[in-house]
Formats: sequence, structure tokens, C-alpha cells
Amino acid sequence: MITWKKILIGFSLITFLGASVGYYLYNKKPVDVRTLQPDLSISANSLIAAFNSDETAANVKYLDKVIAVKGIISDIKIDSSTGQASVILESGDPMSAVTCSFYNDEIGAVQKLSKGTVVVIKGKCTGKLMDVVLNNCSIVK
Repeated sequence: MITWKKILIGFSLITFLGASVGYYLYNKKPVDVRTLQPDLSISANSLIAAFNSDETAANVKYLDKVIAVKGIISDIKIDSSTGQASVILESGDPMSAVTCSFYNDEIGAVQKLSKGTVVVIKGKCTGKLMDVVLNNCSIVK
């Protein structure tokens, strides 16, 4: 009889710990990229060239990493209804660019930017579709 009580208490304890860890992970907020140091710094031209020459190797090197990208602004898009802002950096390749999507509260900083200026943007690389995409971006310079 004592053995059954020990097994029941052990099972209950393991169940409680598992539920606690699951609750914590479910409610954990994502890391704010603005507070992280970039893993790598690169120019927009070099980033596009890396993905165009060998996308698999570029994915290994850049995917899901925080990178600082330096480039010339070719376009700024701000959707006032959703508060979503994005900046497109020139890449030297007419078919590709670096698209940077910003946090919603960064819209004021994005509005101060102008086309043709050099900027350094930090964000998390999510890979290449037509463009290389950086999400959760912030302006470094």
C-alpha cells in the first residue's frame, strides 16, 4: 500500500512540474531584438550576393541570427492603418533587395529616414524569398 502512495505522489509531482514548465513556455514573450547585440555585420550588397551564390550556405550562416545590415535606402513603406513600417535597402541586384520590417513602435524613427541615405539596420534574418527579409528591426545609425 505504501508503494502505491509513493508512485501516486511521484506521478503527481512529475505532472505538476511538466504542467508548470509548459505554462511558462506558452506564456514566455519573444526576445526583443533591439536589446541584443548583432551576431554579424554586413553590407546589403554582400548579403544579397551570399544568398544568390549559395542559398544553403547563406541560410546556415544568417538564418535566425541577429544581423546589422548597412545599405542605401531605396524605399520606405509605412502603413498608417496597421502601424507597420518597412525599409527596402538597395543591393546592387535589380531582382533582389533587403526588406526590413520594423516593430510597430519604431514608426517614428522610420519616418525620419529618407531615400538615398546610408543606414545601418539591425534585425533577425528570416531568409530569402525574392528579397532577403529581416524582421523585428531597429535603426542602429
